[in-house]
This record gives sequence, C-alpha cells and structure tokens, in this order.
Amino acid sequence: MKNPFIFGHLSNPNSFVNRIDDIARLRQNIENKINTILISPRRWGKSSLVRVLETKSGLSKKYVFCYLDMFHIANEEDFYNQYSNVILQSTASKFEEMMGNVKHHLAALKPSFSFENDGSGKLSFEIGAETAESSFLDVLDLGEKIAKKKKKHLIVCIDEFQNLSRFKDPLLFQQRLRASWQHHQHITYVLYGSKRSMLSAIFEKQSMPFYKFGDVFYLQKINAKHWLKFIQSSFKKTEKKIAAKYAKQLIVLMESHTYYVQQFAHILWNNTTSEVDDGVFQQALDDIIGRNSLMFEHIYDNLSMMQMKVLMMLVESPGSKHTSAEMIKKYDLVSSANVMQALKALENKEVIDRFEGTIQFVDPVLQFWIRGRILGIK
Repeated sequence: MKNPFIFGHLSNPNSFVNRIDDIARLRQNIENKINTILISPRRWGKSSLVRVLETKSGLSKKYVFCYLDMFHIANEEDFYNQYSNVILQSTASKFEEMMGNVKHHLAALKPSFSFENDGSGKLSFEIGAETAESSFLDVLDLGEKIAKKKKKHLIVCIDEFQNLSRFKDPLLFQQRLRASWQHHQHITYVLYGSKRSMLSAIFEKQSMPFYKFGDVFYLQKINAKHWLKFIQSSFKKTEKKIAAKYAKQLIVLMESHTYYVQQFAHILWNNTTSEVDDGVFQQALDDIIGRNSLMFEHIYDNLSMMQMKVLMMLVESPGSKHTSAEMIKKYDLVSSANVMQALKALENKEVIDRFEGTIQFVDPVLQFWIRGRILGIK
C-alpha cells in the first residue's frame, strides 16, 4: 500500500493540508491583479501552495503560470536568460509559435537545441553577454507583450527572490525590475523566498525600489488541528491506526513544520504494522534524526565556536534571556554583543529564524540531534 505522507518534493493536491484561507487570499490577489510577496522559512510549503492554487482553484484558463527558481542564478545576465526561457516555454505550445515570439518580441535571443538524458529535445534561448545590457528591458517586458497579444494573464512566480543580493549591483537590478514591472497590466507577480529579514528589507523599507509593490504575505504554520485530522484520517484510509496522543506528540515535536511533520508521519507509517505504540513512535523519532544527521553535521561543522556555543544555549536553555550575565557565564559567551552577533549569523545561515520577538529553529529536528550528539542528553 502506498505511503500517504509526502515530503521532499512539491505536494500533490491530495497530500496538501488545509491552507484554505491562504489559497483564497492568493487567488483573490491574482484575480484583482495584486502582486504577492510570500515569505516563510524553508520547506513550509510556499511552492506547493502556489502549485495547488494553479491546479485546484478553478481559475479561468486565461491564467498562465510561469515558474522560475532563483536558487542557482548567480548573476543578472543569467537571470535574463532563464527568465526569457521560462516566459517563452510557458506561453507557447509549439516550436514554431515559440520562434515566432522570439522573432517578433526579442530578436536579441539566440535559440539553441539540446538533448536531455531521456532522449527528448529541449529548446532554450540565450542572450549573449554583448547584448545583455541593451536587451534587459525587452526581456522584462516580454511576458507583458506576449500576454497582451494572446489575451492571457500571466502569473509569474519567482522562488528564492532574495538571492538577487548575490548580484553585482542588486539595487540597480531591483530598480530595473520595478521600472518595468510596475507598468504591466497582463502579469501578476508572486515573489517568494525564505530569508525573512532580507525580503522584509526589500519589500517593506521605504527607500527600496520594491516598497509597496504588493501584498506582503507572511505564511504561518498549519494549525495543529488540521494536522491531527490529516494524520489520523491518512492512517485510517490505509488500514492502520494512530491514537490522537501520538499524532499530537508528533505535531508538537516537529513544531507543525510542514516538511518534518510529513517526514515523521511517513517514517511512522512505514514502521507501523497495524497500530502505533510507544516503541514504534520512538523508533520513528530515532530514524528521522538519523536520516538528517549528515545534513546537521554539515551545518554544525560550518559554524564558528561562538555560534556553536549559542546554538547549544538555545537547545539546552530555551526561554532564557540569552544575553543575560548568567547565560554568558554558563556558556562562556564573553559578552552580550557576541551573543547578538552569533544570533544574527545563525539567522543569515538559516539555522534559526526570528519573528515577533521569538527564536525558532528552521529545522526543528536539529534540536534533537544537538541534544543527543553534542550535549549527550538522551
């Protein structure tokens, strides 16, 4: 029987849990042509939310979704190349139509054809370095021109948008995007990412080009009651049993984190013959720590000694005032300034996230790994 709990890739609509209000808000923004900035830590389900909206919302066929992930985009020129490819491939179903769009709207593009590992062909387009500077406006307006001509409305979805900070001149790049995109009537932009502080600075700081560009939407964790219903019903549908106390404990331990709730439930379901008991639950907890241990070792090994000490303090003394003299002495942190600097570094490395005065681990299972592997606490 197929495991009902999915993790590690985009959720299909059947395994997507609740977020009815979030989907409704995003849909309303799209239908009212309001750009959306979607912000949450990694693996909370941002991308899946947008994909589910596309497949299940009942939006008119006039809406065409285009997806671009900026995670591996290293510079501005690379962005224009990949952005133009995404727009062209999303708005044309045939080679001839795609080439017509290039010829009519973007003569600077150079087409190339390559073969994938499965033997299928792939058409792509590239802007040469010598023409990139003079062609970026044509690229940024490409989707608007095609959508207007075809009487469509594009939903341009760009993930990890904060990675533009790696570009040579990120401020100039933002100015170029805003100067073009603010005039578009046939495109709605959904820009999302995981680094809350960086995205907040881009979209909520008055001096920045993208200030007031759209609805800034901080995605919240899925409510525990929705997780509880989903976990228990998924076990029941597959002829296995999980008592409410175990489902609730799973949700609490994983802090309602979308990825880890799904992964823990996936492991727990695999380990359960007929019904979850204490032994099966503990085995699943040990398994999820073990499965992520290599990643956690890599994270930990790339921290400074001060960052390691602060991390141990967060695990061993949660809820304490981290800059107090007691904590500084106990963990040999030297000064409150050192603590604040280490916390900022851990946030930048996406080890922790700070929001509304609270500190939380981006990966909740990391706490259990540190307790067992580093602090020796069982």
